[in-house]
Amino acid sequence: MHFENSLLSQSLTYEKLTLDFGTNYLFENFIIMEVNEGVHFNFDKLNELLMEITAHYGFDKKLAYIANRVNSYSIDPILWSYFDKDDNMLVAASIVTYSNSSFMNASIEKKLASISLKRSSSLEEAIGWVQQLSELS
Repeated sequence: MHFENSLLSQSLTYEKLTLDFGTNYLFENFIIMEVNEGVHFNFDKLNELLMEITAHYGFDKKLAYIANRVNSYSIDPILWSYFDKDDNMLVAASIVTYSNSSFMNASIEKKLASISLKRSSSLEEAIGWVQQLSELS
């Protein structure tokens, strides 16, 4: 389910950031990203997103990331190795999957990630998980 179609969008405070490759929802301590159908999410797109996030939050903010995989797209899995808990703003991530193939891809990404990565079956589960992270307190 797209975030804006969920009841959560009516009860949480956020700002919407639309880029050519997807829509991002910026909260106090986490981000939800919905990549557009058919996109290949690569290093250039990651850099564009990180520039926008840094402009919004500043350099010292610690955040969690939720990938709401409502669309079919590809991601360069090596991007997960870019994030290190000690050096970057992203301290944890959750991937919301809606199919078996998406879950399997998320399992591979989990092995490559240098930050804590949870596979979730719903936005509610993912948001609940990131909201209880001690790294964001």
